[in-house]
Amino acid sequence: MESQTALVVPDEDNCMVVYSSSQVPESVQSIISRCLNIPEHNVRVITRRVGGGFGGKAIKAMPMSINYYTFILPVAAACALAAYKLRRPVRTYVNRKTDMILAGAGRRHPMKINYTIGFKSKGKITALHLDVLINAGMSIDVSLIIPWNFVGSLKKYNFGALSFDIILCKTNNSCKSAMRAPGEVQGSYIAEAIIEHVRLTFR
Repeated sequence: MESQTALVVPDEDNCMVVYSSSQVPESVQSIISRCLNIPEHNVRVITRRVGGGFGGKAIKAMPMSINYYTFILPVAAACALAAYKLRRPVRTYVNRKTDMILAGAGRRHPMKINYTIGFKSKGKITALHLDVLINAGMSIDVSLIIPWNFVGSLKKYNFGALSFDIILCKTNNSCKSAMRAPGEVQGSYIAEAIIEHVRLTFR
């Protein structure tokens, strides 16, 4: 599988042509335009078939800016900055070991989940409340989408009245990142565990 790569070629009229292995080229365009202080239409991003990114090429291939937090993740943006300053093509290639540290070290978001469930005598679930603590690691990365995906994956079952308190926790661990359906795997797991828990009460 291709590691994190980027090639940036300065073009005429203060334009930049960016070849990036990112899964989200529209975000690469937006962030590079802000980084270089040029209009978005001056940044052309070309992404060939990514194939097998599994989330590792969603955020780690570019810098990410959410609200007032900025995390410089140095592949496409660093390459664009160098090409812009040098006015010549620049290519960045991250070797496999560094790529695994950059894209793979975050892994999935660990969670601590307590739940309270209500159900009728025949097993029909009428209510579910969850208290969820999500370990986001030392920086935000994609953590803001995890609660949304987590709750969305719970809705495969009709739990009746559904309520939840979800807290993203900043910890001293490595940052967690997108990895093959981020948040949805954890949500699916807890949904199945709850159904199994209810089933076992009727043995």
